[in-house]
Amino acid sequence: MNDIDLPLMLQNVLKERRKRNHNYSVRAFARDLSISSGRLSDILNKKYIPGPTVSARIINSLALNHEDSENIRQIIESTQKTRKELGGAHQLREDELSMVTEWHHFAILNLMETINYRDEFSWIAERLNLSEMTVKDSFRKMLSLGLIELRDGKHTPTYKDLTTTHNVPSLALREANRQVILQSLESLDVDSLELRDITSITLPINTANLPRAKEMARDFRRKVATLLEEGEKTEVYNICLQIVPVTRNNT
Repeated sequence: MNDIDLPLMLQNVLKERRKRNHNYSVRAFARDLSISSGRLSDILNKKYIPGPTVSARIINSLALNHEDSENIRQIIESTQKTRKELGGAHQLREDELSMVTEWHHFAILNLMETINYRDEFSWIAERLNLSEMTVKDSFRKMLSLGLIELRDGKHTPTYKDLTTTHNVPSLALREANRQVILQSLESLDVDSLELRDITSITLPINTANLPRAKEMARDFRRKVATLLEEGEKTEVYNICLQIVPVTRNNT
């Protein structure tokens, strides 16, 4: 299998299985590989490169020999390394985001980047004011989605950055945003001014400028995130910039 990539290898396997069973579908293939059909489609179309956890699941499901397994692992690791060096963010699909809409999934991912992080369910639960059961369930979901992986016996994020779709209606993203806003409301009551900054301005606007304003807000968030991530990271914060209408058009 020298010089072969994972999508081509999987396409060849799928083709061989379809020769034996004309009714064998991508959905059935995904089931046999222990991954979602959407994720398999992304791999086949070269839209997604699986991390070590997902790739190991695929390799084990296919029962590859040692040489082929190592070849696939090297291809995946090389591609992941290049992507991380380029700073590319991994975009979550709608079906993936729907599994991790609760705020604590992303809080756990970012907590892993802090200097005093302990890979212990009880410690994570205490730091985020969660139950251990909630933390364990979060790890189960994120492992199944390939968002985290076990490396040298320790859970680590698979991707440097995650992003979602922009300007596309999404029930999952709406719920995720709602939870972040609710956390901001709670912060008003429990956090001191030294630890938070929640301000607002009400003004008349020209709605034709909203697309440009939204792009400026995204650029601002990226710049603030870059600044806050400099040096030793000790806490996990939300950056929630809100541009919302107060008036309603009743015509």
